[in-house]
Amino acid sequence: MKLMRKPIEVIAWFDFQGNAVPIRFRYEDEAQELRVVKVNRIIKKDKNKFAGNSMMRYTCETSDNGIIKVFELRYEIDSLKWYLHKM
Repeated sequence: MKLMRKPIEVIAWFDFQGNAVPIRFRYEDEAQELRVVKVNRIIKKDKNKFAGNSMMRYTCETSDNGIIKVFELRYEIDSLKWYLHKM
């Protein structure tokens, strides 16, 4: 996986306890084109600190033309921002 750390737009739902579940996200690729990625499955979810900020880390997978790709999303709890960390 390639380290990216790009801010992204996310559609997510939240349960009654306030836990976020990402559904799909949009990011700008190297050619400055917007790409939409659907989250097919969340493989792992955990809470950690990155640069002193509390974050939720989601290891997810998607399918692109029949090829399964794994990526990592991070949700910064204090600022409410989402990042595509690795893809």
